Amino acid sequence: MVCKSMRKEGDSMASDALQSSYYGIAARMDRIPITGFHRKILWLLGGVTFCDSVDMAVGGPIGMVLQAENWMTLEQFAFFNSITMVGYLVGGLMAGAISDGIGRRKAVLICSTIFTVFCFIAAGSPDAGFLTACRFFMGLGLGAAFPAGYSALTEYTPPTKRGKYQSYVGLIANVGTLVASVMNLLVLPVAGWRMVFVICGIVGAIVVILCFFFLTESPRWLAMKGRDAQANKIVTHIEEVAVKDGKKLTPVTDEEIIQLEKEGNVRQLPWSFLFKNKMLIRTVTAMLLCFVMNVMVYTVISWTPTLLKANGFDVNLSTMLTVVMQLGIPVGVGALTFYVDKVNRKTILCTTYVLIAILGPLWAMVPTDNPAMVMFVGFLLCVCTFTNSVTTASVYLSEPFPTACRIRGAGVANAFGRLGGIFSPMWIAALIASPIGAVGVYAINSVLVVFMAIWLAIFGVETRGKTLEEITKPVLTEE
Repeated sequence: MVCKSMRKEGDSMASDALQSSYYGIAARMDRIPITGFHRKILWLLGGVTFCDSVDMAVGGPIGMVLQAENWMTLEQFAFFNSITMVGYLVGGLMAGAISDGIGRRKAVLICSTIFTVFCFIAAGSPDAGFLTACRFFMGLGLGAAFPAGYSALTEYTPPTKRGKYQSYVGLIANVGTLVASVMNLLVLPVAGWRMVFVICGIVGAIVVILCFFFLTESPRWLAMKGRDAQANKIVTHIEEVAVKDGKKLTPVTDEEIIQLEKEGNVRQLPWSFLFKNKMLIRTVTAMLLCFVMNVMVYTVISWTPTLLKANGFDVNLSTMLTVVMQLGIPVGVGALTFYVDKVNRKTILCTTYVLIAILGPLWAMVPTDNPAMVMFVGFLLCVCTFTNSVTTASVYLSEPFPTACRIRGAGVANAFGRLGGIFSPMWIAALIASPIGAVGVYAINSVLVVFMAIWLAIFGVETRGKTLEEITKPVLTEE
């Protein structure tokens, strides 16, 4: 569908139609200052990604308890972890079809509900096989909800604040990692793994209920689907909220919208569009970035205690060092919120890639008689890793893709990225068992991030300060 204006000179109805068209809606949304409405959306969609982080961080400790209770063998535990990643992958592929088809709001609600329901079902699992099946469906729900949440926020937020708000979502999400650590330390040993799943289900239910009552559909998506009246009603409400908050609104003239329509090319897009011409480069870049992101994140979150133990630290000291190191996660993401809209996205990503390439092997080589240095270098490694991961997720899961296929693109990239979580344990385990150990693990990671920095420098698209329509114009007008 191509958005066309029916404007006639002196016809106020025509002007109203123009203001409610896709480009009218987009231009008005981009000029609305941050209001309480935007903050509400931030917390709602941040809640979705919070669930993702909690789920990711509880799986490993629960699996270790299940082994200790003779519920699972080591082989079953490996499959237990992998099947969750497979669920994430399938969910990521589903996300686009659901969200681009029925809307961002319904997608978030449906996918978050799937996760929530299977949390409660998992808590009552009669055996390891049933529990493993539940983990697949939990991963499927979150795998679809995660890109839908990140991408939806992109469509609500003005260009000058988009990076900061996406970073806020990342900060909320990574607080989930710390919450999960508390549950692993306090709830899991006392109340058992079933209670951990119950708590995860309660958190998921709260997110679903709040989103049901307070999450508004994306006006951009509504306008794309030709539901101009609904889109206009939502945007008008946000504008009224801004005025009540004492914000100054810059009016969008009909002439500006007409010019945007001339320059743009808004239409429904097939799946194949993601893999054609210039869009192919953007899609592949997003896929590679998400793959490397998942390898880095899962190495830091899931394998750090094992890597430390392999380097000669005892179990208790390994756990303590890991906790201190991972305090760098909220620090890195929190700092990002202050400069993400002032520094180019590619600069942030390439810089953190280089730092990770240096810090990773350095951390692995710190001698066991210097735990303070292990904590310090590890802390910096976590800061850089999660600064990079949030930038990757916020930028390349949403901004480079047109509205008509935004979440399909984000879903494909996220699904491919989950392969990093599925396959990296294979080479990590093999390297740990080899003579080179942890150094080898981070040597491989360094090769990956250096490659990614070079690829991004050549093929990456810069999005800072640009409207979504400006970012996607080159791929929509090339045909």
